[in-house]
Amino acid sequence: MRNDEVGVFAEGMEDPYVRFLCTQRHRTFYVKPYPGNSGDALIRLGTDKLLSQLGIKRTIDPRKAGVILFPGGNPAMWGHNIEVWEDCWTRFPTTEFVVGPATFQPSDTDWPSVVRRSSAPIVAMFARDPASYRWLKEAKLPAGILTDLAHDPALQLRNSEWLAEHRLAATEEYVLASFRDDHEAAVVGRSRFSAFIESYDFPLSTRLRLRRERRRVSRRLAQVEALRDRTLPLKVADVSRFDFESFVEYVRRCREIHTDRLHAMLLAALLGKRIYAYPTAYGKLESVYNHSLKPWADVRFAGPA
Repeated sequence: MRNDEVGVFAEGMEDPYVRFLCTQRHRTFYVKPYPGNSGDALIRLGTDKLLSQLGIKRTIDPRKAGVILFPGGNPAMWGHNIEVWEDCWTRFPTTEFVVGPATFQPSDTDWPSVVRRSSAPIVAMFARDPASYRWLKEAKLPAGILTDLAHDPALQLRNSEWLAEHRLAATEEYVLASFRDDHEAAVVGRSRFSAFIESYDFPLSTRLRLRRERRRVSRRLAQVEALRDRTLPLKVADVSRFDFESFVEYVRRCREIHTDRLHAMLLAALLGKRIYAYPTAYGKLESVYNHSLKPWADVRFAGPA
């Protein structure tokens, strides 16, 4: 394979995931959908671009596939994604199964035990950051499963026509603050908890906890105010929860983004935006930045609120 053939590889960032896929060019792949947000859609788009450039045949019918590819994301933190794995293994017990570059952390899903119990032909699992790779190596997975460290598939869009068109359409209209409010977050979203407090009759202990969370979010927004470009208006929205086209447009129109969403950071980096990255519960953004973005992206890290 030439060094100018595909995405991240073209930037001199050697990718074991790409090398592995090159060995599978004779196979037919089914890219498995899974519940997620617009960041996950960005992963799938990058995966489609990579498979297409490698000349790998794809099918929409998993019964006709030689390989089922779960394209990446953060399956270990979300039980419903582990259920997707198990459903594939039950329905297609002889079809090879691959997990694309993903985050792996210890969680209540106990994903290592799920993998160890499976009799399915799980061929390879890739991490998208060094911390996840350490967890993969320490998970005591069956010896036949290839594990390696690669780059998030969304970064395969870096040299794509799709990205070139969006860069041409990009503007600098506002500062965007986009924060998550789920169990991956270091803090929770202001609007949801404000609505809870104002609209429901919670027990006193719950109301106090929610007020504490709201104060933490207020501190985070105060960080944004201290760091942001004040010559532009501020928009506050968790854009990863929007449909994919809206997600892309919101990021495309900003001059700078403040976020703890990994794929909001990755999309903004691809578009050449200024980024202020904020911590999540376990350092996902920092780890992916150091592994994949540091040589070329404009990213600054804010401390915890």
